[in-house]
Amino acid sequence: MKRLCPGNVVAAFRIGLVVALAFIAGSAQAQTGSAENRVSLNGKISSITGSDLTVQSDSGPVVVKLAGETVIRGEVPVKFSDITSGMYVGATATKQPDGTFRASRLHIFSEDQRGTGEGHRPLSSEPQSGATMTNANVETVEDVAVQNVKGRMLTLKYKGGEIKVAVPADTPVVKRIVGDRKLLTTGSTVSITGRRGDDGAIAASQITVRAPVAKP
Repeated sequence: MKRLCPGNVVAAFRIGLVVALAFIAGSAQAQTGSAENRVSLNGKISSITGSDLTVQSDSGPVVVKLAGETVIRGEVPVKFSDITSGMYVGATATKQPDGTFRASRLHIFSEDQRGTGEGHRPLSSEPQSGATMTNANVETVEDVAVQNVKGRMLTLKYKGGEIKVAVPADTPVVKRIVGDRKLLTTGSTVSITGRRGDDGAIAASQITVRAPVAKP
């Protein structure tokens, strides 16, 4: 058996290391490119043709393509009293002078969506309004008076922090449920995530139908 001298071993190791680093860099670049194609879209369905939707967004019409793996969800109103600790929720709210937040809308994620978009940030659709979006776990629920109106104070905990959100009794509260394509109708307001193709169309991975919610 031919033995490698130390110099050859070192050279072989260096070559292997260069190849491995090149592979890792290529994989990272591919993943970055994939992430760049991932988009979110909000708008109203203006037309439906087969498995293609045309969604009217703030920037104009966008074609959204459905596939067999597209997850479709709907939203149904729930009672204010159904808010309990342990739920994973999304709260649209505005910061108050005392440091708490006042909710204008609360949606309860379906359990398979736990962890989705976790965190606290400005509301992307209204960046200048001061409104925020917090996706987090409900740690505690207290019955309180919110500016002389009965409501609930939620402690929402997410990775890296927590906030207190006051939810007045007239706040629209909805729960997301898994549905099917029957939920997709012309005029429905939708939130869509997916990947944008070279033709500008979005291949939808998830669609949530945001049905209007009447206040109690």
